[in-house]
Order: sequence, then structure tokens, then C-alpha cells
Amino acid sequence: MDEKKRGISKVKSIINEIAYDLGIDKKLVRQVLLLTFKELAVTLLLKGKPVMIRRFVKFVVAAAAVKKINKEKTKEKSE
Repeated sequence: MDEKKRGISKVKSIINEIAYDLGIDKKLVRQVLLLTFKELAVTLLLKGKPVMIRRFVKFVVAAAAVKKINKEKTKEKSE
């Protein structure tokens, strides 16, 4: 049966599959995935890359905001 017809999102489908394959609790799998994506987002932010991860991470940094931050950094360095 199609996942959309069952009302299961792609994220839940991935969590269910990982939990089944590894034989661990779905809640634990969800927590690990959330932590992993948050770490990725923080790493990308620290490197000045635009972050557009939704659902897992509740913040989105647009490319324009990153450019503004980079301009401020270069401005401080030149002073």
C-alpha cells in the first residue's frame, strides 16, 4: 500500500524501517536522527553554509542571512 494512503510520512517510514532492521525502539531511533540532523545543521552554520533542514531542525537560515553575516565578518577584519 502506498505510504501516503496509509498516512505515514517519509520520516516515520524511515524511522520504522531503521527500528525494525536494528530491532530497537522507534523513539530511540527518532531521538538519534534528530540529534544527528541538529549536529549537521550546527556544523553547517559554523562553516557559514546556508541551512535549510526542516522537520528535524526547527530553524532555517536563508542564504541572504549568511551573506549578511559574512559581510559583517569581513567588515570587522578590515577595521
